[in-house]
Amino acid sequence: MTGAATYEIRVAGHLDDHWSDRLGGLAITRNADGTTTLTGPLADQAELYGVLSGLRDIGAALRSVDLMPLADADVPGASWEQEPGQGW
Repeated sequence: MTGAATYEIRVAGHLDDHWSDRLGGLAITRNADGTTTLTGPLADQAELYGVLSGLRDIGAALRSVDLMPLADADVPGASWEQEPGQGW
């Protein structure tokens, strides 16, 4: 995958909305099962790793990270094609 993509990241516990700016501006949804889902577009994997580092820094326990299908993502410039020289 190259370019921007939409991710859905789930963590244990409920995060307050004020963490959104620190976590890439992702939308925060608190779920009835006691987890929080962060959803939104990220420019590239470097930005994804920045969000994951931010979650680690605040002590959030990671439950899952899902790359949303392009049909659901609506992110301009996103591509599932592998760039030359990059492994999967």
